[in-house]
Amino acid sequence: MTENAKQAWSEVGDKFSSFGRRVADRYREAGTDDAAESEASQRELQRAAKDLIDELSRGFSAIGATIRDEEAKRDLGDAVSAIGDAITATVNEASEGIRSGRTGSTGDSAEGSAGSSGAGTDGPEEHDDR
Repeated sequence: MTENAKQAWSEVGDKFSSFGRRVADRYREAGTDDAAESEASQRELQRAAKDLIDELSRGFSAIGATIRDEEAKRDLGDAVSAIGDAITATVNEASEGIRSGRTGSTGDSAEGSAGSSGAGTDGPEEHDDR
């Protein structure tokens, strides 16, 4: 996998991990036994939910305005294509690894692995491990 793809997928994972930690923190706060703390946590959760809804509303409004811009539409199309390319490269790399019997990453790119597979690699004698 190329370094750009690794970095992009790493960033996706980091963003979801950060969000998950926030949810877990709020969940723990909501589970306190002390009534006053519980009430304060409930208010905090309600405020956080309102803030989240406000942010989402602003975000969707911004998306709506941006989508009407032709250059932004092209950028969005490029971004969606990039996600598709990253997924395709990841699946191709995993498939090549499975076909060649690799169980871990060797640092080869998907293109390099695919280009190095010789003729006859799909023969039954190479896939029959009995």
